[in-house]
Amino acid sequence: MGSSKVINDFRIDNNSSLPVYEQIKQEIKLAILSGTLKPESQITPIRELAAAIKVNPNTIVKVYYQLSVEGFLYSKPGQGYFVKEIDKNESERKNKLFEEMTEEYINKSVKLGFTFPEIIAGITEHHKGGTNDT
Repeated sequence: MGSSKVINDFRIDNNSSLPVYEQIKQEIKLAILSGTLKPESQITPIRELAAAIKVNPNTIVKVYYQLSVEGFLYSKPGQGYFVKEIDKNESERKNKLFEEMTEEYINKSVKLGFTFPEIIAGITEHHKGGTNDT
């Protein structure tokens, strides 16, 4: 079994249009789909994660339950929640998460007063400094 992992550097954005539980759920999905959280590893216990990111434990219960229903986690009674094996070719899940993250980014950018051409130009400029050329 892998060790328990806390989501590092995760901060709740109180100005986000996404509810807190959706932000947490999205972060955990990203960690699973990117391979940061490995299959069969135990995910951070409910109370520990709630304390780490300063939310009500019931919020984490809701997130873990929804992630279980969606096939990302499973529970072992008395032991906690564990990461399910995700098919590496499961591009549909990655695409859905990408769409959710993109929508959130665009919504925030538009609220700041940026136009779509400005958003695209900003992404293009930011990507030029990156190492992931596609």
